[in-house]
Amino acid sequence: MIFIAVMMGFFAESLREHIADNSKENEYMRSMVQDLKADTAELRSGIRQFGTISSELDTMLLCLKSDKPDPAVINRIVSDHFWLYTGYSYNNRTVQQLKNSGVFRLVRNNNVAAAILKYDNFQNTIMLTQYVDLKNTMYAYKDIEARAIHYKDLNVATGKSKAFKDFKPADLVADVKQPFLTSDKDGINYYYNKLFIHDALCHVFSQNIEHAKSEATKLITLIKNEYHLEE
Repeated sequence: MIFIAVMMGFFAESLREHIADNSKENEYMRSMVQDLKADTAELRSGIRQFGTISSELDTMLLCLKSDKPDPAVINRIVSDHFWLYTGYSYNNRTVQQLKNSGVFRLVRNNNVAAAILKYDNFQNTIMLTQYVDLKNTMYAYKDIEARAIHYKDLNVATGKSKAFKDFKPADLVADVKQPFLTSDKDGINYYYNKLFIHDALCHVFSQNIEHAKSEATKLITLIKNEYHLEE
């Protein structure tokens, strides 16, 4: 009788732990879905932002390739998109909790666990790394641009430029007869090359944003289906 009582107590305790683990697992999965929804919203915004930036960079490169670059085009693009990026973030709150607290074992669905780790790895090793590279190539071409473009001639007197919203209209004047500080073709070509590298990376990053959004959407669907989560 004592043996049976001990065994029943053991089974009861195991059952309680199992129920508690199931509850925690479902809580984490609901939290994960919320993070992924936040990601998809930011990724949609990023797709629009980087699509616009890529298009403008393509236009700028095409203009610079001309024997007589149009000063108005250079003026408009540099003025409107002086600093290109507002930032890129990854909502990894739940993943970090699972990894740092050692409770990833609670995710007993192997397909879901593998998909979460795959998505987390893509964000950390590809997206965030590429975004840092993107900013660095932007700073690199901006350094060369400062030696090639007449910033004082940028058209901000109308106050429409977001990049220079804190400048007084008198700080810069709208005179775009000659966009370049230098007549040195090698210097201008060097600027073109730096901008070309940045543009190429921007296109790759734009493609990866599309992929990240697709993966986040698929992961939301997988978690909801496997854990029978409601909206």
